[in-house]
Amino acid sequence: MKTYLAPAVLAAALAFAPAAGAQTLPDYYPKDYSQIIEGSKKENKLVVYSIMAEYNWKPVIEGFKKKYPWIEVQTLDLGSGEVFERYYAEKASGARSGDLMINGAVDKWLQFVGRGELMEYESPESSKLPAWSKPRKGLYAVSADPMVIVYNKALIPEAQAPKSIADLAKMAASAPARYKNKITTYNAGTEAFGLAINWAYVKKNGDKAWDMFGQLGKVVRAEGSAGPMVEKITAGEYVAGYFVSAIVLYPRLNDPARAKILGWSFPSDGTPIIIRGMGIPKASTNVNSAKLMLDHIVSHEGQVAFGKGGLTPYRPDVKDDEVPRYTFSRVAKEAGGEQNLVIVDYDPDIVAKGPEFQAKWKKVFGVN
Repeated sequence: MKTYLAPAVLAAALAFAPAAGAQTLPDYYPKDYSQIIEGSKKENKLVVYSIMAEYNWKPVIEGFKKKYPWIEVQTLDLGSGEVFERYYAEKASGARSGDLMINGAVDKWLQFVGRGELMEYESPESSKLPAWSKPRKGLYAVSADPMVIVYNKALIPEAQAPKSIADLAKMAASAPARYKNKITTYNAGTEAFGLAINWAYVKKNGDKAWDMFGQLGKVVRAEGSAGPMVEKITAGEYVAGYFVSAIVLYPRLNDPARAKILGWSFPSDGTPIIIRGMGIPKASTNVNSAKLMLDHIVSHEGQVAFGKGGLTPYRPDVKDDEVPRYTFSRVAKEAGGEQNLVIVDYDPDIVAKGPEFQAKWKKVFGVN
């Protein structure tokens, strides 16, 4: 037997039914947040300049679209320098640029802030985030990704597997001819990403770090990105690499054959943690949509989504079993405690003294 509702009753039911895309906001969000949501409905496509691949973004965008189905999202996977260079060039020519920017280059972000280009937006999620994840007003961490040691298990016996940068330095010193061009890392002399990692590591370890770099500099062949490092370690061209981005390594370990070849560890004498910075540029033309995406990314849901996409969520309320790999808290635990982590913070000295540091690094590592 079918039941029919009278027109008046049906109309009343529809009036109280939630609209498509409607959501219940957390109770700590301001009452006027609905104005941002409504404002986004009048905007165009949200364009994000980032340094992450499509597979990293997929779970995040899927969750975002469930909340805001009317917002079209385009994410571009650019180089660390290109994110900012493209923005500056487009702004100068009057062309449309990115609405939200994500990058791990500390010096580039500090220069961007210094030029007054960053919108000082305060997310309603801010109180739920650790202080170190908000290095500047309007600048938020997307993730806190560890830099690890990777090695070829067929070429380095497990008993001799490097667990620290000191282990690799000893290996290099023991047989420099044997390991010549057989160990790799980021090129800190030319790459902003590599500069930030090495700067923070030296800041924590001082002259001891430069002593180890002195040994490694005799055998290291630097690369511009982690992808080639991992591929060449797998193939045996390199026996090991250090300060390799874990989020590039993790997906490759899903291949059983590759997992048998690759060994890895968190450096026990300091595991660098890259803070992938995120902010809204003042030239953004879709500001409301950008705010919604930023808030989604730093929310519990967004952090879990990026964890599923291969990044490392850092919110304290994200549990280990919510993501397939690592949370920040689990990294800290397995690295021997937070005292063994090297947070790649936004040290303002890197802008003025970075070129001098890079010149020294190039000399030590024999890079032109």
